[in-house]
Amino acid sequence: MLKLERIDKPASLAEIAYNTLRESILTFKLEPGIIYNEMAVAGDLGLSRTPVREALLRLSGQGLIKFLPRKGFELIRYTCQDVEEIFELRQLVETAMIRKIAQKVTASEIKKLEAELTVQRKAAAKNDSFAFMDSDRIFHNLLCVYADNSRLMCIAENFQDLCHLMGTRALSANIAMTRSIDEHEMIVEAIRKKDPEKAARSMGEHLEKIRKAVLETFTD
Repeated sequence: MLKLERIDKPASLAEIAYNTLRESILTFKLEPGIIYNEMAVAGDLGLSRTPVREALLRLSGQGLIKFLPRKGFELIRYTCQDVEEIFELRQLVETAMIRKIAQKVTASEIKKLEAELTVQRKAAAKNDSFAFMDSDRIFHNLLCVYADNSRLMCIAENFQDLCHLMGTRALSANIAMTRSIDEHEMIVEAIRKKDPEKAARSMGEHLEKIRKAVLETFTD
């Protein structure tokens, strides 16, 4: 048998459409309150309707968009109940995840977390809430990767996407970026010391402060 390296298969068109649309949502290129036409979106992406439809169905299942019969789709408008439910689940998932990470984290993994803290400090210095939230998402996603559980990562990433959309408004309104960085530093320090309970407690307090800040921006 020949010992050849397997050629990586290119991403499917549906996967490309999904990644592009998801990133457009998270960077606010697609805006809340606007009804988008599927065919028009497919045309903008240079794709047929089928892969775009598959991508939209996936985004709908993740709670990022909703379909409007005979009209198209729009971004989800979140309510206080949505915030409560999502943060309740994040508390359960991410505190358990951080306990696991604190027991097996490596020096190189800590360096990557610290690099994101540097990015966050630079964003805070420039008062760039969008850059900060992007780095915040990367920071939490790194923790998902370090947990080494693909199913957990899918769940946690979805929660973080939802919180990213909610949190940018809250961050601009009343969350001090420097305070959030301080909380991230406490989490990293607990992980560095391999202290699972302190890490879980720091993460839980961090998520609770975000939850309260996000709720303060809602009127329903």
